[in-house]
Amino acid sequence: MIPIIVFSAAMLAAEPSAAGQSFDCAKAQTRVEKLICSDVLLRELDEHLGRYYEAGRSTVERAASCLQSDQAQWLKTVRNQCTDASCLKAAYLDRLGSLDALQPGATAIRNITLPRVPSLVWIIAPASDNVAAPPNPKATPFEATGAILNEVSGGGDGFMLQTRDRGKVPLVLLMFMEGNTPELLASLAKEKNATFLARGYAAIDGSRTYFEPSRCTFIYRWGM
Repeated sequence: MIPIIVFSAAMLAAEPSAAGQSFDCAKAQTRVEKLICSDVLLRELDEHLGRYYEAGRSTVERAASCLQSDQAQWLKTVRNQCTDASCLKAAYLDRLGSLDALQPGATAIRNITLPRVPSLVWIIAPASDNVAAPPNPKATPFEATGAILNEVSGGGDGFMLQTRDRGKVPLVLLMFMEGNTPELLASLAKEKNATFLARGYAAIDGSRTYFEPSRCTFIYRWGM
C-alpha cells in the first residue's frame, strides 16, 4: 500500500523544494494531521495544495523563499488552528484559491470550485543589492490597494500603486527591478478596472511611504 503523505510545516523547514514529501499518515501525531488523514476530501485538498505550493514556488522564481515563509505562516496561524474537518476544508479551499493564479495548466484544479478570494499573482523578491537596500528588521507591516501604474518609461520612478488615500505608492523602483518582475507588473498594469492588494512592509523617505525593497512584497488581484 502506498503511504498517504500530508503537507506539513516540517516539510517546509526540512525540504523547501519537495512539497509532496511530508509525513506518512501511518505516523500522524497532531490533531490536524489525524483529521486530514481520516477524511478523503481533506487528503485530496492537501495533495492539491502540495502541487499548488510547489508550482507557485517555481512561478515566482527568486521569491520562492517568500512563498515558503508565507506558507509556513499559513500552516501555523490558519490551518493548524482548526479543530474540525469543516474548518480545515474551508482553510484549504481559501488557500488554494489564493494560489490558483500562479498555477500552470498542468496543476490547475478543474474538478473543485474554489472560492473567490484575493488571488496571489506575483511576489516581488527582496532586492539583491544589500547596499542600496540594506536589511530593515524594524520595518512595519504595510498593505495598500489600488491600480498598478507603469511609470518605467518617460522618466518615471518605476511601478506604482495608485491608491485612493495615499496617492501613488511605489511598489518597486527602477533600481530594484530584477528578474521577471518588470514584465509581470507591466502586464498587470494593462488590466483595466482591476484592483490589486499589495502586502509587504513600509519604508518611509521623508513624507513618502513605499514598499520596503529589502523585504518580500506580495501582489494579489483584489477585484475587477
